[in-house]
Amino acid sequence: LFRSSERTLIAKELLSSEETYCDSLIEINEEFALPLKEQSILLPEEHNQLFGSLSSLIALSEDFRRRLRERVNFWDEDETKIGDIFLNLAPLLKLIISFAVGHTNANQLFTKLRLTNEKFVSFLSSKEEKHSVGLMGLLICPIQRVPRYVLLLKECIKHTDENHQDFAVLNLALAEVQKIATDINENIRRVENELQLISIGKSFTQDDVNLLNSNRQFASRKAKSSSRLFLKERDKIDSKKLKKTASFCVPEFCGTNEDVGIGSENLSDTRKYIWEVATSVVEADDAKELGDSRHLFIFNDLVLVAQTLSNTKKQYKLRRKIPLCQVWIEEKRLDGADTLCSGLSVGSPFAMYKAVASDSESEPIKLRTVENVQKAIRKQKYFLEKAFKILPIPDGNFYTQNFSTVSNYQSGTEIELTFRKNTQIAIVGVVRDAGKWHPSIYDYSVEALGCTWYFGFISGRCGFVPADCFDVDTKPAESETLSMGRFLTMRRKFSEWTKRSFPPLSDRLVKVIGDGVQKVINVSEVADAARVIRQFFRRRSTILPEDVQWFLREVSDDKTVNVLLSAEVVIAKRMNAWGKCQKRMHFEVEEKVMAC
Repeated sequence: LFRSSERTLIAKELLSSEETYCDSLIEINEEFALPLKEQSILLPEEHNQLFGSLSSLIALSEDFRRRLRERVNFWDEDETKIGDIFLNLAPLLKLIISFAVGHTNANQLFTKLRLTNEKFVSFLSSKEEKHSVGLMGLLICPIQRVPRYVLLLKECIKHTDENHQDFAVLNLALAEVQKIATDINENIRRVENELQLISIGKSFTQDDVNLLNSNRQFASRKAKSSSRLFLKERDKIDSKKLKKTASFCVPEFCGTNEDVGIGSENLSDTRKYIWEVATSVVEADDAKELGDSRHLFIFNDLVLVAQTLSNTKKQYKLRRKIPLCQVWIEEKRLDGADTLCSGLSVGSPFAMYKAVASDSESEPIKLRTVENVQKAIRKQKYFLEKAFKILPIPDGNFYTQNFSTVSNYQSGTEIELTFRKNTQIAIVGVVRDAGKWHPSIYDYSVEALGCTWYFGFISGRCGFVPADCFDVDTKPAESETLSMGRFLTMRRKFSEWTKRSFPPLSDRLVKVIGDGVQKVINVSEVADAARVIRQFFRRRSTILPEDVQWFLREVSDDKTVNVLLSAEVVIAKRMNAWGKCQKRMHFEVEEKVMAC
């Protein structure tokens, strides 16, 4: 009895609220839309922008109200259904999506008209006494109506027996209406974000800043114009194709990222505004910038560093664009605090920016805002890893030059290196163009997410580093041949990162040295170290002493590789890692006298 009585009350509330909603739409039309049009107070395009599809929404609500009234007036607890009405209504509710999208623009226009159209202001004043909520308060009713439908449907399902003929239909209707509500919210957020981007772009009065540009890649100071290969083509990539490309550039891609701990939503290519903060430069590769004030605009893919021209008019001059994949956050907080009262810095290859309190800011920095920035950085790092992991395993003759870093860098992936300013890094490159050294491990430059990347070594560690952390162009020193130790480390790291095996060598002839003898042995695909030792000693007339055990070492001609191999190691797999530098490697057989 309780469930049935509650269901009846909900049905009546649904009808009552729909009548109120429909009357509000009619009121908007009769009190505002029609008079403004008849009196020619607004231009036709302004009128359409303010009221959009209002007449269609009125017709939709009137029809829905009529159907509801017929059911409620002849209500039967056991027989009457309302779920089917909602199922028929759901596709038509998409009208509200376009209305909601236009509402954000309507708000902008309304503000403009209040400042520039005296007749419009006078007209609104004449309506204030009767309509205290104002025109824009009334125009938001259609957007608020859909969430109300969702709540009432949920309550109706809650008080409907599972065996009732309306139960299953109500659930289907709820799913459809929830989709519409989600679409409305997403479209509103999208439009609001676009308006925010436009507004920020216009604040750079001396620069051409188009934040809505579909090409989201912002070139770094080392990036060159290039052909682009997209990640969706990763399965089609081969080395021959890449070698014909001036540079290998991987922009952002779409996909899901449930396995990387950064949420399960789609990774779209829409630029989104996150935060802006006033900062001062505390570290910089250009000493002239130290102590300067900088305003940072942070988006989900880049940071704009700006110099304030006017605080009152919010006018800025663009100083730098930094891809978010090269940015990191350093923060300090009190235990249990939900704000950062002090101690927040934004790091980049160019400078370290420390957040400062603004005169216009009455609240400390919210931790949630910083967490949103951190989340966006993690997404960009995820994209970066994906970009690097489709690269082929480097092979060939490489040369290094040592460079001192001009800035700090904090990596966020296993594929990058972390370092401090003035760290010596050996950058790996190739020689081309009449013997000129180029800082790349391929015959093309590597660009990902709008940045140029080099590959380098710090002691025993290797990884990618931002080109912006170096001043390569001024380096006059001669390059050195990359040691075999580092060559193999680089190739094995790539194999580990990309989860790919080394391509097999076409020629498995290898030099083996031992006991004062040198031989060339053809190693089979499955031969282990013990078998290679037996091959080495085969056909020798010398009787091997029984108290001696023989081992195989993998050795490079430059002595930077010297690895003792176990008897079970498959030699062909070790040799595959040698790649095109096979002739710089050999094996050595050594003896170990067994204790008596």
